[in-house]
Amino acid sequence: MQSYEYYAPRSLPEALEYLAENTGNCRIIAGGTDLIPALRKEDIHPAHLLNILEIVEARGISETGETVRIGAITTFNDLADSELIRKEFPLLAEMALLVGGPQTRNRGTIGGNISSAAPAADGLPVLLSLDAELELSSRRGKRSLPLNEAITKAWTPAWDDDEMITAIKVNKLPPGTRTKFYKLARRKALARSRMTISLILRSGSGGEIEELRFVPGSVMPVPRRMEEVEKLLTGKVPTDELLDRAARAVGEEMVKVTGIRWSTGYKKPVLGNLFRIVLRQLITAG
Repeated sequence: MQSYEYYAPRSLPEALEYLAENTGNCRIIAGGTDLIPALRKEDIHPAHLLNILEIVEARGISETGETVRIGAITTFNDLADSELIRKEFPLLAEMALLVGGPQTRNRGTIGGNISSAAPAADGLPVLLSLDAELELSSRRGKRSLPLNEAITKAWTPAWDDDEMITAIKVNKLPPGTRTKFYKLARRKALARSRMTISLILRSGSGGEIEELRFVPGSVMPVPRRMEEVEKLLTGKVPTDELLDRAARAVGEEMVKVTGIRWSTGYKKPVLGNLFRIVLRQLITAG
């Protein structure tokens, strides 16, 4: 049985003060869907546990102009139920509905999903495709950090130990933008992702691709935009031949990062084919 000090502050300054005083040996808990199993298995041994569920500043979904702010302790069900999220970022709502089961969606938070920096974290590919920024708070103040700079190594977020995520900020997409999140798993529910696809597409009046953002998940140690594939398609009308080339390029770009592994024979063709299928769905929906 592990022993640790448990602290549940009611304000952000209290939480940040406690985090600063116990830097390096403190774990933050909100939903606890990842942390509690790790504690039970004794994979981690913190001396301090900081519960942030009562921190009002880290809760809720709001908009200011063209920016939407999502509090870090917003649950997946909160995301799926939000009219604002469904309107502005439907792929984020789609992702939230596919995370775990009802219990996990009721307890799990988007901030916790990001902080885990897990290769199979479903929230990361979606938020990376949306060019999200993190609001990080510490006793020293607040700062913004692009998500693609915050998660650069599996399981290890790149912010300081005395900082915590208080919000995720995302700019609204231009009118006419179409989005899609697709999850491949062993089952339709209660299953970890084998791979995911987050796609954002905006087409021109002539059918050419004006903007494409593509982030696969669960296939690389750290999710990232596949910029070479995006460049291959941007500015062009997507013919079948071009989509075939792009599908092959998807697999090749993945292998550049991961190298040849035992799962490559499966993942390389499947990821490329899923990309082509989902992109074709978005194109024909326009």
